[in-house]
Amino acid sequence: MVRKFSACFVFALSVAVLPCPAQSSGQAALQSYFVGKQVTLQIDMPGTQQGLDLRLDRDDPMDWKQYSNRLKQFGPAIRTGDRATVTTIVVKKNLIEFQLDGGGFGTFWDDSDTTVTPYHVDKSSYEKQLERDINNTTDPQRRRDLQRELNHVRNQREREQRADDRAASIASQMKAQQVADKRLRGGSRFNLRWSGPIPQDQLAPQAVMKLLDAYVDFGDLQQQKAILKPAAQNTTAASNAPAKARDSSPITQLKRGMQIGEISEMMGLGRQLSQSTSEEGLKTQIFEYLPDDYRVEVTYVDGVVVRYSISSR
Repeated sequence: MVRKFSACFVFALSVAVLPCPAQSSGQAALQSYFVGKQVTLQIDMPGTQQGLDLRLDRDDPMDWKQYSNRLKQFGPAIRTGDRATVTTIVVKKNLIEFQLDGGGFGTFWDDSDTTVTPYHVDKSSYEKQLERDINNTTDPQRRRDLQRELNHVRNQREREQRADDRAASIASQMKAQQVADKRLRGGSRFNLRWSGPIPQDQLAPQAVMKLLDAYVDFGDLQQQKAILKPAAQNTTAASNAPAKARDSSPITQLKRGMQIGEISEMMGLGRQLSQSTSEEGLKTQIFEYLPDDYRVEVTYVDGVVVRYSISSR
């Protein structure tokens, strides 16, 4: 009986979350039009999967206080003027997710916890025995000897605890830096929200571009050749294409966080356009690469990709 109920519940839940045909076709159309193409941001984008919310049932869709708080908390993953790749479009009942450069760090699979808990050094059995012996002895000299030994053992334990606390603190700082670095290259997203179901006329590329016009410069989007395709729409074509053709363009593998050596292996040595060193000692380099019919400009900080742009030649 329980098994039947569970199966029915799972079936009902799966039916409840299935998108309606209009949403599915709208998502497919938006993905086909946008995914793999590049846009220029006209606003800093928070480095989080929460992204930037636009509530389209309000006179001013932007909640500027919320936006400011997210920028302060997470920092910008994509800055004003940066080129970003549309990596996916997700359509839900009252929401369109317009995801850029991966959609933002902090999803279910991302480890965003920056706290490393120190190991707690418990009292040893020897220390506990010394405490019992001190309580049970009446000999003043023996009590002093036992207390001296107990102080030595206790101090040793406290030194070990302080060392573990320091190690955990350092590990927490390192993890916080790792998370910050991942946020820097994890992308972001726009969340287009309605109070009710999405109006059917808004499930079209031109409508979405109009909604994002104040925040995104779409430029020559229609003339662009996508550097990647929606996986669901490209499965058949990819499986039928020769392996060499599928993997022929290295720019499809380019992403933030890669090392300069990895880029050189993919696209050759490239041509250095500029180099500078900050007061903190961080070296920034900008390189140009010319794979296939594209021009790729990559910015490195200490040999790690922090931003890139792709354009046709």
